Amino acid sequence: MRHAVLRRGRSGEQGTIGVLSGPGLAPLHVMEPPWRGNRRNRSSIPAGLYEVVPHLSPRFRRCLLVTQVPGRNHILFHAGNLGGDTDRGWHTHTKGCLLPGLRRGRIDVSGRRQAAVLASRTAQRLLMDWAADRPFALEIVAPEGAREVIAPEGAREIIAPEGARENDDA
Repeated sequence: MRHAVLRRGRSGEQGTIGVLSGPGLAPLHVMEPPWRGNRRNRSSIPAGLYEVVPHLSPRFRRCLLVTQVPGRNHILFHAGNLGGDTDRGWHTHTKGCLLPGLRRGRIDVSGRRQAAVLASRTAQRLLMDWAADRPFALEIVAPEGAREVIAPEGAREIIAPEGARENDDA
């Protein structure tokens, strides 16, 4: 089974951006929502090892489904740009899914510049081509020193490395 690794950067109100790589896969940037204790429709999923399988979504058509996510379901890789915390006024194209992009950048949304992944449809096609309609293992690695704690529903605590603070610039 193929193996890909998503190395996350810091998580902030504008989302969590990491880099996805694997044998034969050009590195892709990935946008996720900020870490919010694994809250449904609000948080990125916990770091860990998952199986990703081809999936046909009513909304996104051909995409990839991340399976075996504790307490969550229907976590997809699909095209999109933004992963902000809507509770704090940022825009998002995901409720927990992973959005691939060829590069990172910023998009003007409602008069503010927001962190984003760009060229997402192209990146999604590259990822789908790489997966070649076969399952693959996905290892998600949290930023060094970060602890992701699965909190009760409604909790918002993020535990960052000592001396670090949540970054509004993602």
